Amino acid sequence: MISSYRYKGLFVYLKDNDSKYKSILDDVLKYKVKTLKVLRNIDDTKVSLIETSYGKFVYKVFAPKSKKVERFLKSFVKGDYYKNLIFETDRVRSTGLLFPNDFYFLAERKIFNYASVFIMLIEYVEGVELSDLEIIEDNIKSEIKLSMQKLHQVGMLSGDPHKGNFIISNSGVRIIDLSGKSCNSERRAKDRMAMERHLGIKNEIKDLGYYKVIYKLRFRNFMKKIKGKK
Repeated sequence: MISSYRYKGLFVYLKDNDSKYKSILDDVLKYKVKTLKVLRNIDDTKVSLIETSYGKFVYKVFAPKSKKVERFLKSFVKGDYYKNLIFETDRVRSTGLLFPNDFYFLAERKIFNYASVFIMLIEYVEGVELSDLEIIEDNIKSEIKLSMQKLHQVGMLSGDPHKGNFIISNSGVRIIDLSGKSCNSERRAKDRMAMERHLGIKNEIKDLGYYKVIYKLRFRNFMKKIKGKK
């Protein structure tokens, strides 16, 4: 269950109202955490593996710097992506599906529904990234395919099912960096098509969502050719 409260000017969403996550948030805000490894460091996104008194976690800060007016206006229509993601992750894991990596807290600096800074604590999954394997064995592909089917059945997406977002752990295949977008037929089709492209897992479902994606791609390519001729 996700609880919410205001803290030091932030809107905070916390898993299970757990005091240890509150303690880690305090340490993060006071810069009292130990960084073990920088996983990503670009202009608006910082992702690190941190060590706390409660173990290792992935710590992410996202502070978008471009298209601020556009993002502000869209926030009234599309809602809060990361807020939706923490609630959806909690909902899906509560059904018994534990292969998606967990999301422990989200702290946002926001006005109305527009957030300018997102601070996140996410489960660190130990294991081997699929991208580190020379060959993906058929049994692993089968497990990934089944896990993705289950994920879609409960209304959640990967959103980016490439090799770096699957970890072979002691408990089996884990999926990380999930999507907070709504799970419709087109997005499910995009997940399946991306798995075929990146992982060699054949898409066997040619439903309405699939054909919508195909025809939209064809239309975009057609328009590019038309513009190119001009």
